[in-house]
Amino acid sequence: MGFEVSVVVVILFISAVILGTLSYTTLTTSAEIEADASAQQHEMQSKSLNTDIEIDNAIAGVFNGTYDLTVTMTNTGSETLSFDRLNILIDGSIEDYAFSDTTVTWVPEETRNLTVSGLEGTGSHRVKVVTENGVADYSTYIV
Repeated sequence: MGFEVSVVVVILFISAVILGTLSYTTLTTSAEIEADASAQQHEMQSKSLNTDIEIDNAIAGVFNGTYDLTVTMTNTGSETLSFDRLNILIDGSIEDYAFSDTTVTWVPEETRNLTVSGLEGTGSHRVKVVTENGVADYSTYIV
């Protein structure tokens, strides 16, 4: 009976070592993932706090069944933005836009124009511009 007890103790000891190793590996990996996610969250919050835009004006072109909208905006924040990563919403619908500048980098204090073509409808409309960091500005215009 002494030998059997020794074998059982050795098996339990080996099982405890294996379980401890697996637990340590899992906890270490989880801690690294959490640390990376926390750093990414902090970076995103910092970028969002440093981002600000202002729609200077929104001017609708001549109405002939459809019209083009020209939006002039200024990057009033301290974060450099990508001009091709904006979302433009007209009355709540995402619209494609074009811009004539050769560079997509939109630096602070720079004023840029974009054009949304082929819009329909008359009366008062609302335009919303959303940056890649989730910061938005609104304006209204009349056709």
